[in-house]
Amino acid sequence: MKLGLDIGNSKVKGAMLDDNNILKHVIGFPSAVNHISDAKYLTYPHMEDFYIQVLQSPLRHYDDIVAVGDKAVDMPDYEEFDVMSTSYKTNHPMTTSLLFGAIAQSVDAEEVTVTLAVSIPIVESKTIGIAKEYKEKLEGDHVIRVFRENKTFDMTIHIALAIVSNEGQAGFLGLLDTVDKPFRTAINTVYASLGEDEDPVGSFEDFLVCDIGEGTTDISVFRNKKFNPDFSFSITRGIGNLLEDAMANARKEQLTIESRKDLQHVIESTNKRQAKRREQWEAYVKPTENAFIDKIVDTIIQAYGNRDYFDAIIFFGGGFSALTGYTVDMGKVVMRDDRLFTQLASRLKDLNKTVSITMGVPSPYSQTINQRGLTQILSSVR
Repeated sequence: MKLGLDIGNSKVKGAMLDDNNILKHVIGFPSAVNHISDAKYLTYPHMEDFYIQVLQSPLRHYDDIVAVGDKAVDMPDYEEFDVMSTSYKTNHPMTTSLLFGAIAQSVDAEEVTVTLAVSIPIVESKTIGIAKEYKEKLEGDHVIRVFRENKTFDMTIHIALAIVSNEGQAGFLGLLDTVDKPFRTAINTVYASLGEDEDPVGSFEDFLVCDIGEGTTDISVFRNKKFNPDFSFSITRGIGNLLEDAMANARKEQLTIESRKDLQHVIESTNKRQAKRREQWEAYVKPTENAFIDKIVDTIIQAYGNRDYFDAIIFFGGGFSALTGYTVDMGKVVMRDDRLFTQLASRLKDLNKTVSITMGVPSPYSQTINQRGLTQILSSVR
Protein backbone atom coordinates (compact mmCIF):
# COMPACT_ATOMS: atom_id res chain seq x y z
CA MET A 1 0.00 0.00 0.00
CA LYS A 2 0.98 3.64 -0.48
CA LEU A 3 -0.06 6.38 1.92
CA GLY A 4 0.25 10.14 1.35
CA LEU A 5 -0.56 11.97 4.57
CA ASP A 6 -0.62 15.65 5.46
CA ILE A 7 -1.01 15.96 9.24
CA GLY A 8 -2.04 19.56 9.78
CA ASN A 9 -2.72 21.40 13.01
CA SER A 10 -6.42 21.35 12.13
CA LYS A 11 -7.03 18.29 9.96
CA VAL A 12 -5.41 15.09 8.76
CA LYS A 13 -5.72 14.80 4.97
CA GLY A 14 -4.51 11.85 2.98
CA ALA A 15 -5.01 9.14 0.43
CA MET A 16 -4.33 5.41 0.50
CA LEU A 17 -3.33 3.87 -2.84
CA ASP A 18 -2.63 0.30 -3.82
CA ASP A 19 0.72 -0.58 -5.37
CA ASN A 20 -0.69 0.22 -8.84
CA ASN A 21 -1.66 3.75 -7.72
CA ILE A 22 -5.38 2.98 -7.63
CA LEU A 23 -7.12 5.05 -4.96
CA LYS A 24 -8.44 2.85 -2.14
CA HIS A 25 -9.32 5.30 0.62
CA VAL A 26 -9.58 9.07 1.07
CA ILE A 27 -8.55 10.09 4.57
CA GLY A 28 -9.84 13.16 6.33
CA PHE A 29 -10.50 13.78 10.01
CA PRO A 30 -9.81 16.40 12.70
CA SER A 31 -6.31 16.48 14.19
CA ALA A 32 -7.43 15.50 17.66
CA VAL A 33 -6.85 12.70 20.17
CA ASN A 34 -8.58 11.65 23.36
CA HIS A 35 -6.90 9.55 26.04
CA ILE A 36 -8.68 6.53 27.54
CA SER A 37 -7.37 5.33 30.90
CA ASP A 38 -8.61 1.74 30.59
CA ALA A 39 -10.09 -0.54 27.91
CA LYS A 40 -13.21 -1.05 30.04
CA TYR A 41 -14.22 2.53 29.24
CA LEU A 42 -14.28 2.03 25.46
CA THR A 43 -17.63 2.62 23.81
CA TYR A 44 -18.78 2.08 20.23
CA PRO A 45 -21.96 4.05 19.49
CA HIS A 46 -21.08 4.08 15.77
CA MET A 47 -19.99 1.18 13.58
CA GLU A 48 -16.85 2.99 12.41
CA ASP A 49 -15.60 3.74 15.94
CA PHE A 50 -12.16 2.43 16.85
CA TYR A 51 -9.25 3.13 19.19
CA ILE A 52 -5.53 2.48 18.99
CA GLN A 53 -2.65 1.91 21.36
CA VAL A 54 0.99 2.10 20.27
CA LEU A 55 2.82 -0.94 21.64
CA GLN A 56 6.20 -0.66 19.90
CA SER A 57 7.66 2.20 17.87
CA PRO A 58 10.86 4.28 17.82
CA LEU A 59 8.63 7.31 17.24
CA ARG A 60 7.56 9.40 20.20
CA HIS A 61 4.15 8.11 21.25
CA TYR A 62 1.56 7.90 24.00
CA ASP A 63 1.48 4.66 25.97
CA ASP A 64 -2.24 4.72 26.70
CA ILE A 65 -5.24 3.97 24.49
CA VAL A 66 -6.37 6.90 22.37
CA ALA A 67 -9.28 7.80 20.15
CA VAL A 68 -8.37 9.87 17.11
CA GLY A 69 -10.17 12.23 14.76
CA ASP A 70 -13.96 12.46 14.84
CA LYS A 71 -14.22 9.90 17.61
CA ALA A 72 -11.90 12.01 19.77
CA VAL A 73 -13.85 15.22 19.09
CA ASP A 74 -17.13 13.48 19.96
CA MET A 75 -15.84 12.92 23.51
CA PRO A 76 -15.25 15.56 26.24
CA ASP A 77 -11.82 17.13 26.76
CA TYR A 78 -10.15 16.16 23.50
CA GLU A 79 -6.58 17.29 22.81
CA GLU A 80 -5.46 19.18 19.71
CA PHE A 81 -2.12 20.64 18.63
CA ASP A 82 -1.10 23.65 20.69
CA VAL A 83 -0.53 26.28 18.01
CA MET A 84 0.71 28.71 20.67
CA SER A 85 3.63 26.40 21.46
CA THR A 86 7.00 26.40 19.69
CA SER A 87 7.35 22.61 19.91
CA TYR A 88 7.66 20.70 16.63
CA LYS A 89 4.95 18.55 15.07
CA THR A 90 7.62 16.27 13.60
CA ASN A 91 7.89 13.15 15.75
CA HIS A 92 5.31 14.49 18.19
CA PRO A 93 3.25 11.90 20.14
CA MET A 94 0.02 13.30 18.71
CA THR A 95 1.44 13.15 15.17
CA THR A 96 2.29 9.49 15.76
CA SER A 97 -1.24 8.72 16.96
CA LEU A 98 -2.79 10.47 13.96
CA LEU A 99 -0.46 8.65 11.55
CA PHE A 100 -1.21 5.21 12.93
CA GLY A 101 -4.88 6.13 13.37
CA ALA A 102 -5.11 6.94 9.66
CA ILE A 103 -3.65 3.53 8.84
CA ALA A 104 -5.95 1.69 11.30
CA GLN A 105 -8.95 3.50 9.84
CA SER A 106 -8.12 2.30 6.32
CA VAL A 107 -6.65 -1.15 6.99
CA ASP A 108 -8.21 -4.10 8.82
CA ALA A 109 -5.36 -6.61 8.92
CA GLU A 110 -2.74 -7.87 11.35
CA GLU A 111 0.09 -6.81 9.07
CA VAL A 112 0.51 -4.12 6.43
CA THR A 113 3.45 -2.83 4.38
CA VAL A 114 3.32 0.85 3.53
CA THR A 115 5.23 3.28 1.35
CA LEU A 116 4.69 6.60 3.12
CA ALA A 117 4.92 10.22 2.00
CA VAL A 118 4.50 12.93 4.64
CA SER A 119 5.06 16.68 4.77
CA ILE A 120 6.43 18.85 7.57
CA PRO A 121 6.56 22.65 8.07
CA ILE A 122 9.51 24.49 6.50
CA VAL A 123 10.77 25.70 9.87
CA GLU A 124 11.18 22.04 10.82
CA SER A 125 12.52 20.83 7.47
CA LYS A 126 15.19 23.55 7.64
CA THR A 127 16.33 22.35 11.07
CA ILE A 128 19.50 20.36 10.49
CA GLY A 129 18.95 16.63 10.74
CA ILE A 130 15.28 16.62 11.78
CA ALA A 131 13.83 15.38 8.47
CA LYS A 132 16.56 12.73 8.17
CA GLU A 133 16.03 11.55 11.73
CA TYR A 134 12.26 11.45 11.24
CA LYS A 135 12.65 9.39 8.07
CA GLU A 136 14.93 6.92 9.89
CA LYS A 137 12.46 6.52 12.77
CA LEU A 138 9.52 6.10 10.40
CA GLU A 139 11.12 3.35 8.33
CA GLY A 140 10.87 -0.09 9.88
CA ASP A 141 8.35 -1.95 12.03
CA HIS A 142 5.78 -0.47 14.40
CA VAL A 143 3.19 -2.42 16.40
CA ILE A 144 -0.16 -1.01 17.45
CA ARG A 145 -3.23 -2.52 19.08
CA VAL A 146 -6.53 -1.79 17.37
CA PHE A 147 -9.78 -1.85 19.32
CA ARG A 148 -12.99 -2.32 17.36
CA GLU A 149 -16.42 -3.23 18.68
CA ASN A 150 -16.25 -6.82 17.42
CA LYS A 151 -12.54 -7.52 17.88
CA THR A 152 -9.23 -6.38 19.30
CA PHE A 153 -6.01 -7.25 17.49
CA ASP A 154 -2.37 -6.25 17.14
CA MET A 155 -1.24 -4.77 13.83
CA THR A 156 2.35 -4.71 12.62
CA ILE A 157 2.97 -1.74 10.34
CA HIS A 158 6.07 -2.09 8.17
CA ILE A 159 7.03 1.23 6.60
CA ALA A 160 9.27 0.15 3.75
CA LEU A 161 10.02 3.68 2.53
CA ALA A 162 9.28 7.08 4.05
CA ILE A 163 9.51 10.24 1.94
CA VAL A 164 9.60 13.43 4.02
CA SER A 165 9.10 16.72 2.17
CA ASN A 166 8.20 20.23 3.27
CA GLU A 167 4.63 21.44 2.97
CA GLY A 168 5.33 24.14 0.39
CA GLN A 169 6.96 21.72 -2.03
CA ALA A 170 4.17 19.20 -1.64
CA GLY A 171 1.52 21.86 -2.19
CA PHE A 172 3.06 23.05 -5.45
CA LEU A 173 3.27 19.49 -6.75
CA GLY A 174 -0.45 19.20 -6.04
CA LEU A 175 -1.09 21.71 -8.84
CA LEU A 176 0.20 19.10 -11.29
CA ASP A 177 -2.75 16.76 -10.63
CA THR A 178 -4.56 16.17 -13.95
CA VAL A 179 -6.62 13.16 -12.85
CA ASP A 180 -9.18 14.86 -10.60
CA LYS A 181 -11.47 16.56 -13.13
CA PRO A 182 -13.40 18.88 -10.75
CA PHE A 183 -10.10 20.09 -9.29
CA ARG A 184 -8.67 20.61 -12.78
CA THR A 185 -11.75 22.57 -13.83
CA ALA A 186 -11.50 24.85 -10.78
CA ILE A 187 -7.78 25.50 -11.30
CA ASN A 188 -8.29 26.18 -15.01
CA THR A 189 -10.97 28.70 -14.08
CA VAL A 190 -8.42 30.49 -11.89
CA TYR A 191 -5.91 30.54 -14.75
CA ALA A 192 -8.54 31.86 -17.17
CA SER A 193 -9.46 34.65 -14.73
CA LEU A 194 -5.81 35.76 -14.89
CA GLY A 195 -5.86 35.89 -18.68
CA GLU A 196 -3.93 32.63 -19.13
CA ASP A 197 -5.01 30.54 -22.13
CA GLU A 198 -3.38 27.38 -20.76
CA ASP A 199 -1.86 25.97 -17.58
CA PRO A 200 1.07 28.35 -16.87
CA VAL A 201 2.80 26.20 -14.22
CA GLY A 202 5.31 24.73 -16.66
CA SER A 203 6.58 28.24 -17.49
CA PHE A 204 7.31 29.19 -13.86
CA GLU A 205 11.04 29.44 -13.12
CA ASP A 206 11.30 31.77 -10.12
CA PHE A 207 8.17 31.66 -7.98
CA LEU A 208 6.86 31.58 -4.42
CA VAL A 209 4.17 29.51 -2.74
CA CYS A 210 2.58 30.54 0.54
CA ASP A 211 0.85 27.83 2.59
CA ILE A 212 -1.27 29.45 5.31
CA GLY A 213 -2.14 26.74 7.80
CA GLU A 214 -3.60 26.58 11.28
CA GLY A 215 -0.36 26.94 13.26
CA THR A 216 2.29 27.83 10.68
CA THR A 217 2.54 29.81 7.45
CA ASP A 218 5.16 28.37 5.10
CA ILE A 219 6.65 30.53 2.36
CA SER A 220 8.59 28.39 -0.11
CA VAL A 221 10.76 30.02 -2.76
CA PHE A 222 11.68 28.24 -5.99
CA ARG A 223 14.59 29.51 -8.08
CA ASN A 224 15.32 28.06 -11.49
CA LYS A 225 12.39 25.67 -10.82
CA LYS A 226 14.12 24.23 -7.73
CA PHE A 227 13.15 24.70 -4.10
CA ASN A 228 15.58 27.10 -2.41
CA PRO A 229 15.52 26.74 1.39
CA ASP A 230 17.81 29.74 1.96
CA PHE A 231 15.11 32.16 0.76
CA SER A 232 12.20 30.23 2.30
CA PHE A 233 10.61 31.02 5.64
CA SER A 234 8.12 29.78 8.21
CA ILE A 235 5.92 32.09 10.25
CA THR A 236 5.03 30.31 13.48
CA ARG A 237 1.49 31.64 13.29
CA GLY A 238 -1.56 30.60 11.33
CA ILE A 239 -5.32 30.96 11.40
CA GLY A 240 -5.42 28.90 14.60
CA ASN A 241 -3.39 31.51 16.46
CA LEU A 242 -5.89 34.19 15.47
CA LEU A 243 -8.70 32.04 16.82
CA GLU A 244 -6.82 31.32 20.05
CA ASP A 245 -6.19 35.05 20.52
CA ALA A 246 -9.87 35.76 19.91
CA MET A 247 -10.91 33.10 22.41
CA ALA A 248 -8.53 34.51 25.05
CA ASN A 249 -9.90 38.04 24.56
CA ALA A 250 -13.48 36.78 24.70
CA ARG A 251 -12.82 34.91 27.96
CA LYS A 252 -11.93 38.22 29.59
CA GLU A 253 -15.55 39.20 28.98
CA GLN A 254 -16.97 35.83 30.14
CA LEU A 255 -17.67 34.63 26.59
CA THR A 256 -16.48 31.07 26.03
CA ILE A 257 -16.47 28.40 23.34
CA GLU A 258 -15.23 24.81 23.50
CA SER A 259 -12.33 24.96 21.04
CA ARG A 260 -10.89 26.78 18.02
CA LYS A 261 -12.44 24.07 15.82
CA ASP A 262 -15.86 25.15 17.09
CA LEU A 263 -14.99 28.81 16.61
CA GLN A 264 -13.88 28.19 13.02
CA HIS A 265 -17.18 26.40 12.39
CA VAL A 266 -19.10 29.38 13.77
CA ILE A 267 -17.17 31.90 11.66
CA GLU A 268 -17.65 29.90 8.45
CA SER A 269 -21.28 28.93 9.12
CA THR A 270 -23.98 30.20 6.77
CA ASN A 271 -26.76 29.09 9.13
CA LYS A 272 -29.10 32.06 9.54
CA ARG A 273 -29.95 30.98 13.07
CA GLN A 274 -26.31 31.49 14.06
CA ALA A 275 -25.92 34.89 12.38
CA LYS A 276 -25.92 36.88 15.66
CA ARG A 277 -23.47 34.46 17.25
CA ARG A 278 -21.24 34.71 14.17
CA GLU A 279 -21.27 38.53 14.35
CA GLN A 280 -20.46 38.37 18.05
CA TRP A 281 -17.38 36.22 17.51
CA GLU A 282 -16.22 38.07 14.39
CA ALA A 283 -15.81 41.15 16.59
CA TYR A 284 -13.03 39.26 18.40
CA VAL A 285 -11.50 37.59 15.33
CA LYS A 286 -11.29 40.54 12.92
CA PRO A 287 -8.87 42.73 14.94
CA THR A 288 -6.15 40.06 14.84
CA GLU A 289 -6.41 39.45 11.10
CA ASN A 290 -4.87 42.73 9.90
CA ALA A 291 -1.70 42.19 11.94
CA PHE A 292 -1.45 38.65 10.57
CA ILE A 293 -1.83 39.85 6.97
CA ASP A 294 0.90 42.43 7.64
CA LYS A 295 3.21 39.66 8.83
CA ILE A 296 2.56 37.50 5.76
CA VAL A 297 3.17 40.41 3.38
CA ASP A 298 6.35 41.45 5.24
CA THR A 299 7.72 37.90 4.99
CA ILE A 300 6.92 37.65 1.28
CA ILE A 301 8.81 40.93 0.75
CA GLN A 302 11.69 39.45 2.74
CA ALA A 303 11.65 36.37 0.47
CA TYR A 304 12.20 38.63 -2.55
CA GLY A 305 15.61 39.52 -1.16
CA ASN A 306 17.41 41.82 -3.59
CA ARG A 307 15.45 40.59 -6.58
CA ASP A 308 12.56 42.56 -8.04
CA TYR A 309 10.44 39.88 -9.73
CA PHE A 310 8.68 36.52 -9.35
CA ASP A 311 6.81 34.64 -12.06
CA ALA A 312 4.08 33.76 -9.56
CA ILE A 313 2.94 34.01 -5.97
CA ILE A 314 0.58 31.16 -5.15
CA PHE A 315 -1.50 30.96 -1.95
CA PHE A 316 -3.11 27.86 -0.49
CA GLY A 317 -3.91 26.15 2.80
CA GLY A 318 -6.89 25.95 5.13
CA GLY A 319 -5.88 29.25 6.72
CA PHE A 320 -5.85 30.93 3.32
CA SER A 321 -9.40 29.74 2.64
CA ALA A 322 -10.57 30.89 6.06
CA LEU A 323 -8.89 34.28 5.68
CA THR A 324 -10.07 35.12 2.16
CA GLY A 325 -12.93 32.82 1.18
CA TYR A 326 -11.17 32.42 -2.20
CA THR A 327 -13.22 30.04 -4.34
CA VAL A 328 -14.72 29.44 -7.78
CA ASP A 329 -18.44 30.06 -8.17
CA MET A 330 -20.42 29.90 -11.42
CA GLY A 331 -17.25 29.89 -13.48
CA LYS A 332 -15.75 32.94 -11.73
CA VAL A 333 -13.17 33.49 -9.01
CA VAL A 334 -14.68 35.18 -5.97
CA MET A 335 -13.27 36.28 -2.60
CA ARG A 336 -15.13 37.08 0.58
CA ASP A 337 -12.21 39.25 1.74
CA ASP A 338 -9.45 40.51 -0.58
CA ARG A 339 -7.28 42.32 1.99
CA LEU A 340 -4.37 39.90 1.59
CA PHE A 341 -4.23 40.42 -2.18
CA THR A 342 -4.75 44.19 -2.17
CA GLN A 343 -2.26 44.80 0.61
CA LEU A 344 0.38 42.65 -1.07
CA ALA A 345 -0.13 44.44 -4.39
CA SER A 346 0.18 47.83 -2.69
CA ARG A 347 3.42 46.93 -0.90
CA LEU A 348 4.99 45.47 -4.04
CA LYS A 349 4.12 48.64 -5.97
CA ASP A 350 5.63 50.85 -3.25
CA LEU A 351 8.89 48.87 -3.35
CA ASN A 352 8.99 48.67 -7.16
CA LYS A 353 8.77 44.87 -7.06
CA THR A 354 6.57 42.93 -9.47
CA VAL A 355 4.96 39.55 -9.98
CA SER A 356 3.42 38.17 -13.16
CA ILE A 357 0.67 36.10 -11.50
CA THR A 358 -0.85 36.27 -8.01
CA MET A 359 -3.32 33.46 -7.45
CA GLY A 360 -4.77 31.08 -4.92
CA VAL A 361 -5.92 27.49 -4.88
CA PRO A 362 -9.69 27.76 -4.46
CA SER A 363 -11.72 26.18 -1.69
CA PRO A 364 -12.47 23.30 -1.17
CA TYR A 365 -9.14 22.18 -2.67
CA SER A 366 -6.90 24.65 -0.88
CA GLN A 367 -6.75 22.71 2.38
CA THR A 368 -5.96 19.38 0.71
CA ILE A 369 -3.37 20.54 -1.81
CA ASN A 370 -0.42 19.17 0.21
CA GLN A 371 -2.01 15.73 0.33
CA ARG A 372 -2.62 15.97 -3.43
CA GLY A 373 1.08 16.71 -3.94
CA LEU A 374 2.15 13.81 -1.72
CA THR A 375 -0.03 11.53 -3.85
CA GLN A 376 1.82 12.83 -6.92
CA ILE A 377 5.11 11.88 -5.22
CA LEU A 378 3.84 8.40 -4.37
CA SER A 379 2.64 7.80 -7.92
CA SER A 380 6.24 8.05 -9.14
CA VAL A 381 7.47 5.41 -6.66
CA ARG A 382 7.69 1.86 -8.03
